[in-house]
Amino acid sequence: MTNYSLMKKLIGDLLRNLNYKPEKKINVRRAEGYPEYLKEAAKLNIDVNNYLDNNLGWIKPGPVLEDVLFPVMKNIPHPKILELGPGTGRWTRQILKKAKELNCSDFILVDHSQWMIDFLNYYFHNEKIINTCKNNGISLPLKKDEFDIIFSQGVFIELKPSVIYLYSKEFFKVLKPGGFCVFDYFNCESEDGWNFFINQSDLGNIHSTYYTDGFIEKVFECSGFKFEIRFTYGKSNFIIFKKTSD
Repeated sequence: MTNYSLMKKLIGDLLRNLNYKPEKKINVRRAEGYPEYLKEAAKLNIDVNNYLDNNLGWIKPGPVLEDVLFPVMKNIPHPKILELGPGTGRWTRQILKKAKELNCSDFILVDHSQWMIDFLNYYFHNEKIINTCKNNGISLPLKKDEFDIIFSQGVFIELKPSVIYLYSKEFFKVLKPGGFCVFDYFNCESEDGWNFFINQSDLGNIHSTYYTDGFIEKVFECSGFKFEIRFTYGKSNFIIFKKTSD
């Protein structure tokens, strides 16, 4: 069977396993646009994450991870990792490669969408270190002091202030002392961030949220974290916090 045929069969199997029907209404708040992205990728007979990387103009994970997350990961032997809101695993699959190099013991993917959980279970079904966990969108039903690293991309860009605060406490709960959390948020203080805010608002996008650096730092410091470093990529700021102690 050719690579083309294998990819076509994989996508067909995936759509059937997810019981995906184009005419079926999707809970947008939960699955967002991902069922439609999967549909478009299927039309092109390509992996959905390749479609997201190459067809929509989204930020490429590789350079960001090399700058932001991988330097943190490499200093932790056998890291235990949690990713919040992985979508279809576009960033996950690259983090997974580095995690394997470091003999990661466990890589948990957490999402509040059952559609996402079903997709991720299928997409990563051959990866022994990956497990999934469904949450309620504001908490993490996991053990205390369990993880070395929490990573999240594309989640905090839509969260209300109170939800960010609740997640900061949950992050502190499940991270080991000395553990790190890494995530991105939108900030209007840069030119790119301001332009994105104006353009998206004019288009009717009322879902994105925008926070000052000071607000994000204050929330996480209130929960017991220490600010480490911040990176700016266009409209997005990626920030790293370290859990100080219990």
